[in-house]
Order: sequence, then C-alpha cells, then structure tokens
Amino acid sequence: MRVLPRFLTVAGGVAAALSCAALTNAYAATPLSQGHVDVIAVEVSGGAFDVHVHDETNEVEYDPADVTLVALPGSAYTVPSSSCYGFLGTGGSTVYRLPQIENTNLLWPGIAAEIEDGVLQNDALTIELTSVSGPGNVSIYTNSFCPAFTRLVDSGNGISTADRFTLDSHEHLHANWAFTKAGAYTVGFTVRGTLANGTPLAPVTEEFTFSVG
Repeated sequence: MRVLPRFLTVAGGVAAALSCAALTNAYAATPLSQGHVDVIAVEVSGGAFDVHVHDETNEVEYDPADVTLVALPGSAYTVPSSSCYGFLGTGGSTVYRLPQIENTNLLWPGIAAEIEDGVLQNDALTIELTSVSGPGNVSIYTNSFCPAFTRLVDSGNGISTADRFTLDSHEHLHANWAFTKAGAYTVGFTVRGTLANGTPLAPVTEEFTFSVG
C-alpha cells in the first residue's frame, strides 16, 4: 500500500484550502417551502429507527441535514387576543405559523410513521423535542377550542420530558408549527420506542433546519 505524504507545500496547501472552500460553498441544503412534507418521517429498518424528511408532493426522501424547511413570509400569523393563545405571545403580535390545514402557498408539515403492526410494543413510538436553537420559541399544537391545552411540544416554557407525544405505528399527524420570531432555527427531536419483544430500540436524534419569515 502506498502511503501519501502528510505534508503539503505552501502553494499546495493554499490550493487545497481553496478547493475545500469551493466544495463547501457549492453545497446547499435543498429548500422545501411548499407542498406536503412529513418533517419527521419514521420507519424501522434493520432493527433500528430510520428518521428522515419525506417530501410527499414529489415522493422524495431526504436526510434531515440535507434540507431547509422554509416558512415563507406568507406564514405570518396574528396572535388572537385570548389566553388560549398566550403561549404564542401577546394578542395582536405577529408570529410565523405553518398551519395544520393545508394552504397550497405554504409548506404543509406532517409527522408520520410507516411501521408494520407488531414490530413495536403497543404499536407506538414517542417523539420528544430535545433542543431549539434560534431567535424565538417553537411550538407544535393542534386546532381546538383552546390550543393551550393541545400543545404537543412548546419550547417557550422550557424544554423538558413533557415535550413529547405518542405516535401510532401507522399514524399520519398534521398540526400547526409556530415560530415566535423570524430567523434561522435548528430544532432537535428524539425518537424512542421498544420492540414488541421488549427490547428497547436505540433512540435516534435528528436536527431539522428551518428558515422562518
């Protein structure tokens, strides 16, 4: 086996650095800003969780690191003047919301599991919010008379083990995804579950990038 030298000339080093920079600049995550997209799509493959982003509109699956999920300016939403929406901010203020009900001009975010019956204990798994990095807070909630009581996760009151929800093995869930300020977010979720025989699957944590506003 031929071993390459572990040093470079000055000129060679500069050329290599420029080449690496060019490669870095050339790479750009695929933006998804419209259509039906399962932000968190979960399967079990080879005895392990497979967590990915599924563009349902174009039938393409992505590694979460390879996409940017975009909440366009049209996702701006005025917070109602009701305590039931207080977790979003002061009534009359503006947040950015990807809605539970499809709006063809915006991203329609889903959460889905495609796992055969009998694979997981109780045919269910849990999804937990584990991190949020960005200019504001992130919440996921479903439409109801009082959304304060139908929050799935909410970073606004501190992230804890309460920020988790259960998903059935075949469930396809839509909810509102709200961001309290415009900007770039990185949001981490951890998927947990146990095989039907009682063996815990290794938890899988993925980070999702959002561009908001």
